[in-house]
Amino acid sequence: MSTTTLRVRHAPGFRVNAARLLPAALAALPVADIARVALPAGNETCVAADLFDIARAESEAVALVIEGDVPWLDHVGAQLDEGTLTVRGACGDYAGFRMNGGALRIEGDAGRFTGCEMRGGRLTVTGNSDAFAAGALPGDMEGMTGGTLTIHGHAGARLADRMRRGLVLVGGDAGECAASRMAAGTVGIAGRAGAHYGYGMRRGTLLLLQAPATLPPTFTEGGRGFDVFWSLLVRSFAQEIAPFSALRGAPLPRRYAGDLAVDGRGELLVMR
Repeated sequence: MSTTTLRVRHAPGFRVNAARLLPAALAALPVADIARVALPAGNETCVAADLFDIARAESEAVALVIEGDVPWLDHVGAQLDEGTLTVRGACGDYAGFRMNGGALRIEGDAGRFTGCEMRGGRLTVTGNSDAFAAGALPGDMEGMTGGTLTIHGHAGARLADRMRRGLVLVGGDAGECAASRMAAGTVGIAGRAGAHYGYGMRRGTLLLLQAPATLPPTFTEGGRGFDVFWSLLVRSFAQEIAPFSALRGAPLPRRYAGDLAVDGRGELLVMR
């Protein structure tokens, strides 16, 4: 087992696609071959050695570490299915795109479409994430379908758009249309939710830890009798980010159902 470290030499001045930089794939290559890995950059290509200093060390697991801010580096961890990938800084768009397994950790901010169409694994963003996190590509019918995405900071607009399965937790605020067109899964927002949250929601659970100023007009009182579900839900949060990890023992939230404009059977839970 080994850890490959890529230290940023300089920002290239153009966007680069990092989809080929995966832990298991690089672990199978000698360092000299990693230096020659071609990375798409618009209509051109560059090689890894143009951008990074490359090092290899023995470790207990297959891992890849990218050291430095790389806001110009897109598709970090795209289709990741094993190993651990850590970015010690900010990264670009499409981080964790269609990842199936493994762990991706971004120690900084992430761009748009973080966890887009994610299918499995764990994706952690310690900073903020831009729009369409856990969502779908324009024209696609399914967003996130599995795995866990945690954003410690704020999330942009259209969080979990068309989400179908999985868990998304946001420690800060979320932009407009959070959980829009959601089909299933669980989304939790610790801060404020922007306008039009739950728009077109068909199924799934949206948990708001801060009571919103207004409720959507297409949601109605959902009644009681969900004590067991609530106890299981908060138990599943025990190892997740604060303040969700501290919900065990909290009183039952208010429950609403919607979006009734689409005959929705979604569940909106609002802490008292």
